[in-house]
Amino acid sequence: MAVSVYFSNENIVVISGKAAGSEIKVSSMACAPLPAGTLINGMVINDELVQSRLLDLRSKGVLPKSGIRLVIDRSSVLVKFMTVPRMNSKSLMELLKSTFSGAAETRNELVYDYSVIDQDEGSRGNMQILGCAIEKALVEDYVNLFKSAGIGLGSIDIALNAVLKFKNFCSEYKDTTFILSFIDAENVFSLLFVDGRFSFSNRFRLTARRGTMESASEFNNMLSSIIQFNKTQKNNREIELALLCGLRDDEEWLQDQLKSTLNLKVERFLRCPAIKLSGRLMAREPDVMKNLIAVANLIR
Repeated sequence: MAVSVYFSNENIVVISGKAAGSEIKVSSMACAPLPAGTLINGMVINDELVQSRLLDLRSKGVLPKSGIRLVIDRSSVLVKFMTVPRMNSKSLMELLKSTFSGAAETRNELVYDYSVIDQDEGSRGNMQILGCAIEKALVEDYVNLFKSAGIGLGSIDIALNAVLKFKNFCSEYKDTTFILSFIDAENVFSLLFVDGRFSFSNRFRLTARRGTMESASEFNNMLSSIIQFNKTQKNNREIELALLCGLRDDEEWLQDQLKSTLNLKVERFLRCPAIKLSGRLMAREPDVMKNLIAVANLIR
């Protein structure tokens, strides 16, 4: 059983479960609400308040004392997709250091990691990797924050990688050209997949109050820009679907609004055949799906 923790802009989300075979089994979920401004884009602004929430979650038995899988979503993390020949891990790490050498000159000490996103069949084929560089001090900040609450981290991942792992894990969208958007407070993180392969991601911040026609216009403009980007790629693939993860109940009308203006199938992400919930969580399925990034972080 693994425990995944995600810092959203509104909650500390804790998901317990296990990814095995073709299923992600979710056994429990807990959310510790955070006042506005406590976390901004994954950055902890109020350490003491977050620490108190972590202590509370630990005292209630929600968080164990070690082995936590933390997933963060911070724009300051450097990422790069690369197609490279098959090579060993040591060579890949050297390649990453070279790739991010320019950024390393203007930042404090960096640590590097990568994830294999896709690979050609055969031992001589290429592979697509997601390379990542993050300031060592930032990693230490997260480690020390949990340590101050008596909790040990087992791993730290980034939201983009967690979502890509989920996409590869979930066969439902294997060959689909679609948009997957995560809505967290006023922040929208969108990914475009073409024939099931990652193509593009962007970030957008809503300025209008959510649930209003003004915010609907902003969503429309955001999705339109991705649709236009896809057309410029001349891949002969039309976007079939836009999935919105994190829409509130009072925004359900937005689906029909966007369908009409974009002439595109638009759905709330409310369920997934690959995600199996324990009996006590079935009634909370929409809430679990809203926190898909935390669920995806259960996948190794």
